[in-house]
Parts: sequence; C-alpha cells; structure tokens
Amino acid sequence: MSFFALKGIALLSMLWDHATYVWPLALTVEVLFFPNTAETIPALLVLQRCTDYIGRIAAPIFLFSIANGYRHTRNFKMYALRLLVFACLAEYPYYLLFGFHGNIMFTLLLGLLTLRLMNWGNEKRMGLGYLLAAGVVIAAEHFAIAEGKGRYILFILVFYLTEHWPVRKKALLWLFLMPLSRYKLIWMFFSDQLFIYTWFHMLCINAAGPLLGVAFTFFYNGKKGRAFPGDKYLWYVFYPAHLLALGLAQKVLLGA
Repeated sequence: MSFFALKGIALLSMLWDHATYVWPLALTVEVLFFPNTAETIPALLVLQRCTDYIGRIAAPIFLFSIANGYRHTRNFKMYALRLLVFACLAEYPYYLLFGFHGNIMFTLLLGLLTLRLMNWGNEKRMGLGYLLAAGVVIAAEHFAIAEGKGRYILFILVFYLTEHWPVRKKALLWLFLMPLSRYKLIWMFFSDQLFIYTWFHMLCINAAGPLLGVAFTFFYNGKKGRAFPGDKYLWYVFYPAHLLALGLAQKVLLGA
C-alpha cells in the first residue's frame, strides 16, 4: 500500500469521524427515513457503535506519516514550518467544532521536533536523545499540550524506531502499547465499577479501535504512490477546511 493510499484512508476516516460528530449516524438515519419513530431504533444504535471504529483509523496513520515524513524529508525546516502554519490555521476551526483548543497538527509538529531532538541528542551522546524524547512525552502528557497529549508523541517515536521490525514483532508491541496508553480509562472502568455497555464501548473504541489504523501501516510498501501538482498541500488544506465547514454546519443546526 502506497503512502498516498494510506493518507487517503486516513482522510476519509477523519472525515467520517468528524461528520458523525455533527450528524450522529443513528439520529441522521432516523430523521431521514424514520421520522415518526418514537424512540431510537436499537439496530441503528448497534450500527452506529460498529461504525464508530471507522473514525479511529485516522490518527495512527497521521502519526505514522510524521515518522515516515521525517525520515524522507529533504528540508526539515520547511516541513516543520508547513505544519506550524496549518496548525495555526486549523486552530479556530478546531475550536469552532469541538469547543476546545489544541488540534492534532500541533501534536504532529511536536512529534516531528521530538524526533529531531532525539537524533540530535544521540549524536551528542548515545542515549541522551532517548532521555530528551522521554522528557517531551512526559511533559506533553502532563500539560496536555495538544490532542493525544504525550501518548501520540510516544506513538510517533515508536513508529520511527520500529520501521524495520518484522510485522509480527510490531503487532505484539502495539497490542501491548495501545491499551497501556489508555490505562486511565481501564482503571476507571474497573475501579469505579462502570460495568455498563456505554463505558465498555468507549473503552474498546479508545483502547483497541486505533489498532485498526496501526494495522493499515503494516501494509505500507515504501512507495509514495500517485502524485499530482500540489498534492503535498492537499492533506494540509483539507484539515482546517473540513473542520471549518463542519463547525459552521454545527452552529447552523444548533441555531447559534
């Protein structure tokens, strides 16, 4: 699977996730096809729960793309600057849609800078880079700097450091790492005895759902894939543009 195909899958997954945030699938289908229904049809709720996993594919692929992009970029400064510019452009649309700050492009930028810091540190003294990277992960997790916090930075590092690992070994690592990164959810589920379907679904979506996205990266064939003029900027422009469109649509629906 080419890099172009991976990014395409990630964009569609992200669009689905954000669109169903504005128009929940069960509610939308009911309004369109079953307007006289007194209460939500159980089958539609099941369908919505199943399709929630589609939206969890995107994030791991975007994190993988940073690790891959860092390894192949010809101009690190321009790469980082491009992420910074579009992260700033996406911040208001992100806030408009979700009501809080810290869009994922800031996370991707921080992950890129952490990779550079890690390699710089290791060039100065072996092991120093890993300590510096660990410090960034801990700080990002503690201060909740942007979407995904420190665990997303950690995932970028893992994608970068395990590039040449065999798939089986990668799979075993991620099967352990992904649920571990959501230890707070797991702890709340058992310590607060939240043994209800809604909480169990949320736990599965957030602790296991992203593994679908990780699995897609295992099929990357190392090729860029199809290209067209300006394709580099498609991914960057799409992010703030779709957030703005959905944010405005949500305001219209809410009558704000």
